[in-house]
Amino acid sequence: MTEQEMLAKVKAILQPKTDKHDAYLQTMVSLLTEVASDKCNQEFSLERNMPAGVILFIAKACEFNMGSSTLRSRTTGNVSYSYNTELPESVTKSLAPYKRLRFV
Repeated sequence: MTEQEMLAKVKAILQPKTDKHDAYLQTMVSLLTEVASDKCNQEFSLERNMPAGVILFIAKACEFNMGSSTLRSRTTGNVSYSYNTELPESVTKSLAPYKRLRFV
């Protein structure tokens, strides 16, 4: 699977209305592929067939990061913002079937 094919799959899942997020999605696809590899203790790459759960994780993580749901709290006096940088379980649960044990 090429990077363009992967980007097309992610865009088909997210169904964005414009192409203004294409550069962001293209960057995030490769970064989130590495995150999935780290979380699952196995190597995922665009050259091999990527499992559907990993593709779904990438699409959901992109959607989560693009949305305003990352804002956890906001204070008006003296302007203070707090952001949630951890992905919720609803995003990462699609990786569960692909996790491998790591022996130390």
